[in-house]
Amino acid sequence: MNLRTIFKVQGIILAINGLAGIFLGTAFFSAAGWEITADMLTLGQIFGLTLLIIGIWAWRIPDALGDSVKSMGMLYSLGGALWTLMIIYHVATGAAGGPTAYVNLVITAVFAVLFYMYSKD
Repeated sequence: MNLRTIFKVQGIILAINGLAGIFLGTAFFSAAGWEITADMLTLGQIFGLTLLIIGIWAWRIPDALGDSVKSMGMLYSLGGALWTLMIIYHVATGAAGGPTAYVNLVITAVFAVLFYMYSKD
């Protein structure tokens, strides 16, 4: 495995999550234990589009940055760590749960560690 592959896989997962937020909001958010409202679906579409865009960036970063990709990998590691902490907080306080929260917690934590391991000098 290398940093390029990690970015590519991260990009695919972010794109899948993004598309789920845009087109499958009811299923995606109810799996987290949230009450579905029209406002929630609208916010989910915005959030989903943001994940899709970040997924596209993750896919292109290795090609665009070349040898400087390790610096961006460290930023993705930091972002992944922050997302992991937020998901842990939401699970601990009962704000989120179910498969959506737990699967994303594991995936996000694993990517944070992988980005860190493959980006450090």
